[in-house]
Amino acid sequence: MFSTLSPTDIANLALSKIGAQAIQSLTDLSNASAIACNNNYQLAFETVARATRWNCLVRTAVLTEVPQEPLPQQGGTPVSIPWAPYTSYAANVYLSYGNAIYTTEYAYTSTGNFTNDLTTGALVQADYPDYNAFGGYPSSATYPSGWPYAFALPTDFILLDSINANTDEDYGYGNMGSDEYEIMGQFIYTNTQQTSIKYVSNDQDTTRWDPLFADCVTYKLASMIATPLRQDGGQTEASMLAIYKQALGQAITKNAGEKMPNRFQPINSSRFVASRWYFTNG
Repeated sequence: MFSTLSPTDIANLALSKIGAQAIQSLTDLSNASAIACNNNYQLAFETVARATRWNCLVRTAVLTEVPQEPLPQQGGTPVSIPWAPYTSYAANVYLSYGNAIYTTEYAYTSTGNFTNDLTTGALVQADYPDYNAFGGYPSSATYPSGWPYAFALPTDFILLDSINANTDEDYGYGNMGSDEYEIMGQFIYTNTQQTSIKYVSNDQDTTRWDPLFADCVTYKLASMIATPLRQDGGQTEASMLAIYKQALGQAITKNAGEKMPNRFQPINSSRFVASRWYFTNG
């Protein structure tokens, strides 16, 4: 199932498709073909990787929450953030836990138990009750992002597949299998304090690539290096792009057929239940 090609092999396949000579190394700075391939290889890979959910590149990750800078306080109850275990806090920060707000007496790192922090004197209850209906979680209006929680995306992130997927027994219709989110820059923002994702990774190990994916990268790379090397006014580039789009469509179809539900749920498979989401007759 997996490719046996190296990055140089993929570059040589791309070169062969445009009628150029093979190279010995992608890092050969004395060879124009090697320079062209080296300059475009990574972009060709990332462009194809973002085209769909490639099964060979999918990884999972439990994300780490990133503190957000709250909006300036407008008076009344102070802006608070939910207490979290093993988290570093500065002094004089408002933390919410349960239905109360606490202040940090000094800079400290929380333990795994809120009561421990309270008994050590690191936290002191403030005179502000927390009327948040969700048990002290921050409101989305608290932060400029419009979301209560922020998480750093993995460094090898290319494309999101799902977030907190399949954690609800009732998933299956109406997009219930994945929580709401928004990606801004290198962060993903959600309404949930604990977040895990499935994503397409920047996996550079070509021996773990699906051969159809490697074929798409080859044609994409060929289209990108054709004009600089052939100097034919873009004719070969256009030809390679057309073949790439055809190969990509076929690869996506095959790739999609390999993703199946992880379990059968009679209720969610019911046409009657489906009609409640799609407003069709059962």
